[in-house]
Amino acid sequence: MRLADGTPVGEPITDHVGSVNAVAVGTLQDGTPIFVIGDSVGSVEVRRLTDGARVGEPITDHVGSVNAVAVGTLQDGTPIVVSGSDCGIFNRIDGEARVWQLPDGDPIGDPLTSHDGSVNAVAVGTLPGGARVIVIGSGGDSESESESARGKHDNVGRRIRKVHGHQRSP
Repeated sequence: MRLADGTPVGEPITDHVGSVNAVAVGTLQDGTPIFVIGDSVGSVEVRRLTDGARVGEPITDHVGSVNAVAVGTLQDGTPIVVSGSDCGIFNRIDGEARVWQLPDGDPIGDPLTSHDGSVNAVAVGTLPGGARVIVIGSGGDSESESESARGKHDNVGRRIRKVHGHQRSP
């Protein structure tokens, strides 16, 4: 939808399976604008913003629903998508956050699993000095993970901070 006037851009996407739980927008290294979908069947799809066409194959490595997606870049300019999932059927596993290289969907590092419960929110940001971080929100906790590109950067998947017990103010 166009922000200025609310008119649709392109046709609705009808070839997607499952409910859409999360969306994010970003740009590939070649400048192609994209959007990313996280869905109820545990997949992440990358599509061109201009026409809705898929970029690569869907990423299907999550066990539970994908509840959150974010797009960002590593320090070397590599575009990434971060996805977060729930606990799977019968809560038999904790949710996880994963980092994928764009556009091919190759995993970067191991799943981030140091949180409790389902992952409900993810974000990508930059600290003063340029270090990239991933912020993960799950089951009442929030935490920051450092850049997690295996073999390319220091502090791979290192927890920076964990915040417990968010409380509502009276």
